[in-house]
Amino acid sequence: MKKWGILLLFLFGCMIHSSGKTRPYFNFKIDGTINVDSGKIYLNFYSDYILSEAKQIVAEIKNKKFSISGYIPESQGVFISVDNTYISSDFVIDKGIQTISINIDSVREVPKVRNVTMLQEYPVYQAFYKMVDAKKNLLDQRRESLYKLYNNELPDSIKLILDEEQKAIYNESDSTLLKYAVRNPNSKIAFWNLIRLLSWGYEPVFDSIYNTFSGILKNGYAGKTLNSRLKDSRQLSVGQMFPIFNCQNVGGEYLSSRVFLQNKFILVDFWYSRCNPCRRQFAEMRDLYRQYSGCGFEIVGISVDKIKDKKEWEDVIVKENLFENNIGTKMEPDLKGIPLKLSLLIFC
Repeated sequence: MKKWGILLLFLFGCMIHSSGKTRPYFNFKIDGTINVDSGKIYLNFYSDYILSEAKQIVAEIKNKKFSISGYIPESQGVFISVDNTYISSDFVIDKGIQTISINIDSVREVPKVRNVTMLQEYPVYQAFYKMVDAKKNLLDQRRESLYKLYNNELPDSIKLILDEEQKAIYNESDSTLLKYAVRNPNSKIAFWNLIRLLSWGYEPVFDSIYNTFSGILKNGYAGKTLNSRLKDSRQLSVGQMFPIFNCQNVGGEYLSSRVFLQNKFILVDFWYSRCNPCRRQFAEMRDLYRQYSGCGFEIVGISVDKIKDKKEWEDVIVKENLFENNIGTKMEPDLKGIPLKLSLLIFC
């Protein structure tokens, strides 16, 4: 009887309660080595794809070693970061004990991870992508050589050619992922790679890739979340009517369809407060607006910051001169920022 009690207690400890449903969670542990003596190391999850408050787990590095442990509902796509000195490429962690070896000089590379998924599947996945990766490397080398040749000031004609070649490689990479997923419907690596790709923007081929995955992957928490994200992203694909999101500006006013009916051309810019590439484009948007605002051109900026980060979002609006111009009002002539019709925060 005592043994049964211990077993039930253990099973209860591996469950969490969420939204009225009980979901199993599994213990995982990562024992790692790293070529620094001390500091803090961070295990980062895709926050929307794990039903847990712990979106990031922090551990201390002592004598070039560290240990990270916690609970996951299923195998997870993660990446490692170390203070402000290192960030890895994505990899997959499994339940149970696994090991990892990190070289902080190999930034944006997959570390050496020893678990079932990374030992058995990752080499197969790498081999499948060998040709695409070779094309990517050649293009990167050519781009670097051209930037040196032109002292980092590439002519627009060359930029256009490089962009077209990059787009072609992206398309080939996506089609390669589809072929791989068709052959490997239980692939955790392909599954989490699709999640990573979707975070950079939607492509119609992503639906086909998702549909190839097994029910085990699609019916997990991450799989259901991915399905929902794909449906939402599909609304913004070419040929679709632009949806009116549930979002507000800093004055509490909701997004209205009027802004799209009152202007001939609308640039909708999705950004968030910690996205440096997003913020670097604001200067170009100022130039665009000054050049074409008299021709029925308008800009709508929509932030995808979380509600908890609203203060950061508001601070960026002030710092980057994203001055609000509420519908029906007129900009003060001395404001030099981007006169957005709305600076909005999505409520999701």
